[in-house]
Amino acid sequence: MTPRRGFALAASGLIAIAGLAFVGSLASGTIVVFVRDSPASWSNLNVHFADIQVHRADAGNDSGWISLPLSSTAIDFMAIGNLAEQLALHRAPAGKYTQIRIVVSSVDGVLADGTPVSLTVPDGVLKTVTPFNLPAGGSVTITLDFDLDGSIHSTGEKWIFRPVLGAVQIS
Repeated sequence: MTPRRGFALAASGLIAIAGLAFVGSLASGTIVVFVRDSPASWSNLNVHFADIQVHRADAGNDSGWISLPLSSTAIDFMAIGNLAEQLALHRAPAGKYTQIRIVVSSVDGVLADGTPVSLTVPDGVLKTVTPFNLPAGGSVTITLDFDLDGSIHSTGEKWIFRPVLGAVQIS
């Protein structure tokens, strides 16, 4: 094989790979997930996330879940105040999605009076039926506004965390 022919084959291969990558980017989009809330009676409140998933509308119940890699596995909701913090950012196939599932593994914090607290998380799975469309080559931003006051319960002897969403905003 001549050097000219080898160069031509290599260049053709690179062009083909670039073309496939471009076509692939048109068949997918970017999902960005943010969380926010700020309970007033805590100095800090660390929520540890294990997973976040979205469900494709055209897939079966068990097979349609797509895990989004977490940008941050623990978020101190008091540190973010009234702002939102990114939980996940990922490319996913374009199309309609019907559900979002968030898995909380543990929660700990410090009350406003300085008392450290470890909260029990009996079932840290929070699923919301919130349909959204992910456009090909585009993006969608999902903001999960946790209702932490409604999620945190004190029994007098122990603290329990059952995740509750106040609102879900899709833009």
